[in-house]
Amino acid sequence: MRLSPLAIMLLISFLFVSTCTEGQSVYITDKGFVSFFSEAPIENIEGRHLGPQSILNLPKRELAFIIPIRGFHFEKSLMEEHFNEKYMESDRFPNATFTGTLSQPIHPGLDTSMAMEAAGKMTIHGVEQSLQIPGKAEVRNGVIRLTASFPIAVKSYGISIPKLLTENIADTVRVDLDITYKPFRKND
Repeated sequence: MRLSPLAIMLLISFLFVSTCTEGQSVYITDKGFVSFFSEAPIENIEGRHLGPQSILNLPKRELAFIIPIRGFHFEKSLMEEHFNEKYMESDRFPNATFTGTLSQPIHPGLDTSMAMEAAGKMTIHGVEQSLQIPGKAEVRNGVIRLTASFPIAVKSYGISIPKLLTENIADTVRVDLDITYKPFRKND
């Protein structure tokens, strides 16, 4: 996946990577997957996104994500329409973001798998919240992979669910992510 120039600029500005050596300390999304799952009495809803954009600054243990809201796709087109227009207001709030710090260092030259936590700020629907995300970091042959599964309370981000639809949409959704990183090079 190729990051847009704007996304690269925003992500790098989040991480203040001016002191990093290119390709050795900054990693960008190579491929990734983010989903959310809402389990409710009437029907389950799952949104899947194959294009999250992320950057990882290894020396500073900093991590940033930009997830375009319109990139989530659903089993039913009507779900996607309601998600973007009624709940997420995607035209007004086009992206979800996360900037944070990893709980421990990752060494790309050392094959390993370890529990990890990212603590930082998540912004969804224009509302910023502090968040601690438990997950796992894995390094194999210099490739870094981060995975996590965590709950998000919909109301915490100013997303309102009409009382009429409370049987259709859960108050808390589960977010899953699986992101693979490669070293950042100016010519990518």
